[in-house]
Amino acid sequence: MKHPLLLLIFLSSLSLIAQVEYDHGKLKVSSGGHYLQCEDGTPFFWLGDTGWELFHRLTREEAVFYLQTRKEQGFNVIQAVLLSEFDGLNTPNAYGMTPLFNNDPMRLNLDTTRPNGYGYWDHVDFIINKAAELGMYIALLPCWGEYVIPREGRAIINTEIQAYAYGNLVGKRYSRQKNIIWVLGGDRLPDERANGIALERALAKGIADGVNGVNDINGTTDYSTTLMTYHCFASSSIWFQNDPWLDINMWSSFHSDYSITRAFEQSYADWTLPNPKPELNGEPAYEEHPVNWLDHNGEFNAYDVRQIAYWSVFAGACGHTYGCNAVWQFYDSTRDRINFVHTPWRQALKDEGASQLKFLKALIESRPMLERVPDQSLIVKGEGEGSNHCVGTRGRSYFFVYVPTGYTLTVRLGRISGDSITAWWFNPRNGESTEIGQYKNSGEIEFTPPGISKELQWLRTGRGCDWILVGDDVKAAFGKPGNLQ
Repeated sequence: MKHPLLLLIFLSSLSLIAQVEYDHGKLKVSSGGHYLQCEDGTPFFWLGDTGWELFHRLTREEAVFYLQTRKEQGFNVIQAVLLSEFDGLNTPNAYGMTPLFNNDPMRLNLDTTRPNGYGYWDHVDFIINKAAELGMYIALLPCWGEYVIPREGRAIINTEIQAYAYGNLVGKRYSRQKNIIWVLGGDRLPDERANGIALERALAKGIADGVNGVNDINGTTDYSTTLMTYHCFASSSIWFQNDPWLDINMWSSFHSDYSITRAFEQSYADWTLPNPKPELNGEPAYEEHPVNWLDHNGEFNAYDVRQIAYWSVFAGACGHTYGCNAVWQFYDSTRDRINFVHTPWRQALKDEGASQLKFLKALIESRPMLERVPDQSLIVKGEGEGSNHCVGTRGRSYFFVYVPTGYTLTVRLGRISGDSITAWWFNPRNGESTEIGQYKNSGEIEFTPPGISKELQWLRTGRGCDWILVGDDVKAAFGKPGNLQ
């Protein structure tokens, strides 16, 4: 066996196949419009990672290691790009192959004559199939936004015919894959180019027709067979809220500052839209990323990751995407880098924030998810501003309040069912829960977070001292928050 490591990785992955989340049927929008669920009604909480350069920079062995690590950390969606940002057209992938003939979006490079036999698209197929074996979705960008909406003069898709044709090719190629979520855009606003919106619509139409085995740019398109969203800074709802191809609204809080309040402001704004769609923060501040892209400003850490994630989800998002500065670009000493990255990607995979978001997923999944709504009326005093802002959310028989900096707050009871509630503190750093006590479910009550231990001193307030207050209808008997056993 020339590659014993590959065999070992393959055999170990077989034990995980039974965990495939899409065994519950096709992923779709929930009946209420705000969340995702499977065909059998099982709720789906999107926990994504930005692995933008996955297909372009990694070998097969590296890709398997990356996917397995993220699977173990609770991630179920990987955002990756077919025509990648780092000169994905002209700089070959790990096996010396490029994706297109002569950079023509209407001609995929299907050459497999290299000595290893790994064509560009065969390599993509391998990674998508490996993700499927692990029960993970690929949120698949047909191309980085630059190739449609240019800021650097690198556009290759300039007409609706080209957009439709390329979309049709990739849609047809992955028509049988159960683990694809299509993501248009890629860091570009569609109206930056005069015909940008039309190009994106043609691309979406081409993808759906390709999935359906149709090639007719002037025909009627069935979008029920695809799940699509659009990635950029602003919310896709601005341009595409009423488009039939758009199923999920995506927006990004990005990397400009600490405590980016847009993380809850944009989430709630999309929640309140008429004819709502699921929405999520598709690119938050990355762990280890320099604040506002300036090295002397310091870097975002695990606390920033948690704060933005809980803010976004509690304000209405159907899930959340994580990012790490080293991992999205798969940096090591042999590769070009941007944004002052310094940690090799394999080491950065173990960053604290990446390991802590599974506790958010577990918390949401430990209570009825599809009935959850944002509700700031839970907070009577101590709502806070800026970095101190608390965000409340509830179902019929439970509530959560995220307290980002550990300050005392007064909560209004009676917003959920039951004569009495059980209150808990949920620790987002380790997923542990501590019961506070039982209370009559009426009136107002003050709660003070317990603080955290650091360097033998008890810290109660400030950066890093975040907690989640949980209240349950006693009769619901949910058990510990975040405990899925």
